[in-house]
Amino acid sequence: MKTTQIIACALSVICLMGCSSKKESQNAGQTTVVKVKVASLTPMKFRRQIQVQGCIQPVNSAKIAARMAGSIDALKVKEGDRVKKGDILFQTDQVNLQNQVLIAEQNLKVAQQNKSIAEADLKIAKTNLEKAHLDFERDETLFKRNVITKQAFENMEVTWKNAQATTEKAETALAYKDVLITQAETSLQIARKNLEDSQIRAPYDGVITAKYHEPGEFVSNGMAVLAMEDQTNLEASVLLSSIYYPAITPETTVVLSLHGLELCRAKLSYVSPSIDSLTRTFEIKADLPKQANLISGTLCDVAVILAERSGFGLPSDAVLARAGGQSVVFAVNDSSAEEIPAMVGFTTDGFTEILNANDLQDRQFVIEGQYFLNNGSRVEVQ
Repeated sequence: MKTTQIIACALSVICLMGCSSKKESQNAGQTTVVKVKVASLTPMKFRRQIQVQGCIQPVNSAKIAARMAGSIDALKVKEGDRVKKGDILFQTDQVNLQNQVLIAEQNLKVAQQNKSIAEADLKIAKTNLEKAHLDFERDETLFKRNVITKQAFENMEVTWKNAQATTEKAETALAYKDVLITQAETSLQIARKNLEDSQIRAPYDGVITAKYHEPGEFVSNGMAVLAMEDQTNLEASVLLSSIYYPAITPETTVVLSLHGLELCRAKLSYVSPSIDSLTRTFEIKADLPKQANLISGTLCDVAVILAERSGFGLPSDAVLARAGGQSVVFAVNDSSAEEIPAMVGFTTDGFTEILNANDLQDRQFVIEGQYFLNNGSRVEVQ
């Protein structure tokens, strides 16, 4: 009997100790403190944007081609050389074209001399015509007075008409010589232009980026010899999906960044008038300020700004998603966490815009440790 009572008392003690331990464990859970970091709402500009990559390219770039066929007589630049507008880059077939100019100049002189001869012939013809006309008038008077025969009068009339025809012929010959002079002048202009075209000059300030031929090589008309670009005048080229075409205007702004560092902002200088039917993309371009300090070929991060406004926000990690698409943030109220619904807007540079910020001013929000919180959780601000 005593043994049974002892066993019963022992079981009662064990039960009481188990219940006490369970209560202590529950109390310990209720008093768990989460260490958190907090911050206030941050004022900043928020953007709705398209994040893409774009290529930096020169506004002015060209392949410099020969305008006259022939051997390259002189190549005055090499890759990497910087040139000024008007500098001679190369020349083709110089001696042959110079000889053509000399021949054209001589032909012009010959034509001018022939004109002088034709002018002298015209003067002689006019003098003879004047003499024949006077003789004709005199013989006409004599014939009317029956002083000379009709045959003599008719012979004089023929002489006068021949003088008229000779004068007309001399005038025509002089006009023909004028045409030959004009033709020779045109040939000289063409020869000089060909010689000038054989000497290729830089169309703008820039740098030589490629060389395709060496001195002495034959090149045909239109064959590229050099490539150059103006690296002081650059633009960003971006391809966008066609779904964004209605949202892009000439007033759209882009922000260029490289390795996370914002370089510059610029407005669009070009929007493609059509969408590529194969890729379903279109091109936009933006001229870059000279202080952007970039080189052509650089691949940059480009944010195409569709909308921009000032507001208040929190680090995006501080905004938690709940069922039904609801977003919440945790504010510190004394030593406990308070779950607050948040109306969110744009997300920019790791911050999310809080649209109902006017109702949440002067509050401290949890930005670290929020994933361990529930409404009413005990917190300790670090």
